[in-house]
Amino acid sequence: MPGSTLTPAALDRLRELLDRRRAAIVDAGTDWITAQSLDLQGRRPRAETRMLVDREFDAYRALLIDGDPTIRDAFVEFTTTLRATAEFRISTLLRGFLCFRRGVEAILESEALDAEARLEIIRALDEAYFDTAFVMADVYAAKLLEVLQRTQEQLMQREKLAALGGLVAGVAHEINTPMGVAVTAASLLRDRLRGLAADFEGGQLRKRALGDFLRDADEAAALTLGNLERASELVASFKQVAVDQSHASRRRLRLGPYIRETLASLTPLYKRTPHRLALALDDAIEAELDPGAISQILTNLIQNALSHAFDDAQAGTITITLARVGDQRAALTVADDGRGLSPEERRRIFEPFFTTRRGSGGSGLGMHIVHNLVSEALGGVIRVDSAPGEGTAVRIEIPLAPAPASASASASTSGPAA
Repeated sequence: MPGSTLTPAALDRLRELLDRRRAAIVDAGTDWITAQSLDLQGRRPRAETRMLVDREFDAYRALLIDGDPTIRDAFVEFTTTLRATAEFRISTLLRGFLCFRRGVEAILESEALDAEARLEIIRALDEAYFDTAFVMADVYAAKLLEVLQRTQEQLMQREKLAALGGLVAGVAHEINTPMGVAVTAASLLRDRLRGLAADFEGGQLRKRALGDFLRDADEAAALTLGNLERASELVASFKQVAVDQSHASRRRLRLGPYIRETLASLTPLYKRTPHRLALALDDAIEAELDPGAISQILTNLIQNALSHAFDDAQAGTITITLARVGDQRAALTVADDGRGLSPEERRRIFEPFFTTRRGSGGSGLGMHIVHNLVSEALGGVIRVDSAPGEGTAVRIEIPLAPAPASASASASTSGPAA
């Protein structure tokens, strides 16, 4: 322990000094940190700062005099927790742990000590500070990482909900068309029925009029039923996608038909654009996996291609292929014939918050979410192949059955192709 570097005589002098001049040391340390840290001035009452310096005094005293780091470690835990979510500089935190040394140093100047004892005490204070600073740095870094990860998870969840919200708006708009036709047909049928009833009650009903009504009624009923069935299909498709994206659970399914169902729910995203989807799916492939992950991956990749791949007014094609790779894996590829990516963009494509459309609505989390879903939810690997002017292909390889627990723990993932 740092205190053990002191000779017995110097240790006794330091103990006596700390007990006798405690208040003065705490005040000197408080004055020093307040003057040195501009981000504290006007933001924290001096009494609060002094309280922290007083607690720090107890932590260093136990470390230096008794060789006990327990109080110091508890103080580090308290202080780093207090600062982990606050807008304070790390340099301020480091200065905070220097208050005790500065306070003792200021008081030493008024004490009658020989040069050798003074140097011993200063050396012990330095060792105690450096040891504490390293402990604090490790603890604080861990807390900041935890805050960052928690914030990132929240942002990713918001991104997922935003994508789902976009589909809600799109599906609602898409449903308006068949529902509008159905309402119009039903309204026409009602008007014709009222006219027929009026003719019947007035004794003017003719066989030809009845025949015309029956023919029109059959057409209106067919039109109404067909459009209601279309609306029902859209709702059912979207409902399944929404449930899958909201609840992570594995089930066995045929990948090809499920991908078609998911893409049907995405129709509102591209129907009114000049772009088109081309499919080449092996409908015989079955897999046991989390379908919500597949749905979310396709949603993000399609949205990403529509937002980033094509220049304004350019008609593009997004090709989606599904093929078997050996006996145990399948490859899902989403490729576009758009502008492509530069080497730097391809290298950074999976980084959180990286986007080529900063300021145009891009959050930079879509591809990061895709990478996490592929590697964590599906246990697969993902690769991006692209070059400027040559389009972009995102290839995802996934196992058709869940890996054993021991194997999944060591599964590797890949980022963008080198």
